[in-house]
Amino acid sequence: MSAVRSQRGVGARPLDAVGIDVEEERAYRVLLASRAATVEDVAQALAAPARKVQRILDSLEAKGLATHSPERPRRYLPTSPDIALEALIRERQHGLERVRATMQELKEEADAAHGAAQEQIVELITTRAAANRVFEQLQQATRRDVICLQRAPVLFSSFDETEAAQKRALEEGVRLRSIADAEFVALPGALKRIQLDMEAGEEVRIFPALPFKMVVVDRRIGLIPLNLREPDGPSLLVRSSALLDALCALFETLWERAAPISFTRAGALKNGTAPSRLFDAAAELIPLLAAGLNDKAVAHELRISSATLNRRVVELMKNLDARTRFQVGWLAALNAFPERCERKQPPDQLSS
Repeated sequence: MSAVRSQRGVGARPLDAVGIDVEEERAYRVLLASRAATVEDVAQALAAPARKVQRILDSLEAKGLATHSPERPRRYLPTSPDIALEALIRERQHGLERVRATMQELKEEADAAHGAAQEQIVELITTRAAANRVFEQLQQATRRDVICLQRAPVLFSSFDETEAAQKRALEEGVRLRSIADAEFVALPGALKRIQLDMEAGEEVRIFPALPFKMVVVDRRIGLIPLNLREPDGPSLLVRSSALLDALCALFETLWERAAPISFTRAGALKNGTAPSRLFDAAAELIPLLAAGLNDKAVAHELRISSATLNRRVVELMKNLDARTRFQVGWLAALNAFPERCERKQPPDQLSS
């Protein structure tokens, strides 16, 4: 789900998550290296004023990362990381659980005040800043799976463009799937980004043309830009509903029709994975098969041997990722000749 790189999470320090700032981390590392140090020792190591270092060491003590000896001058001793950090992690987890309980309480209050049935299933987000904020929240809230339709132009960050968010999701067992169309793949750097995403564990397929952009998280909430040609245009937030179910069903239909892709060692798409029209031989072969000719007649029309015909059919099945000839015909009609699959408008009925 590649697009514009989100700055959220880029270069983030892991210890920020438990309330340890960069100066505290540096001082703690000095203590770990020395095993015991005075304020002056730490100040010299950090090239910082002793008064400032004293405040930092007091903060480390308050957070359980250090203790001090009774003699003068005091010598500060680091608490083992597996003990100190585990305690901070558990404390932070307890705090988050309290937030979760409060979240449910607030939701119940809102339902009681306005009625649960009045919750907005569809919400219009009118600014790009608000859409980006919602998108970041969706990233953090993902638990099971993310599905995404990608097409040009790029409007806001895709889920996995933040490497930290992608890594966290994959480590937690989140399934990431996206479908990109030909126009998106043609964007500068898009193929390289897709290759890196696939190496990280994301599943990506390519479809000739997609009707819109979409990201859906956990089958419960989705975000859809309404006007792709206006970067600051509105987006639609869709919550769990029949509408969202239909969007998910559309994705699954497109996923089945989309072409799986793979890359060469040089980073180029392998033959047969590009979302272009099928090779010329297939363009000659498919109409004859569709006309109902048997293999002998097809070979005669193409002036090839039966062995060559079988080889071309096998190649066609491989390119379309098909298992039967019936599936070859269906996928070929959808992928190679989309203009023949367009729904025709019924002629006006003659009045009697």
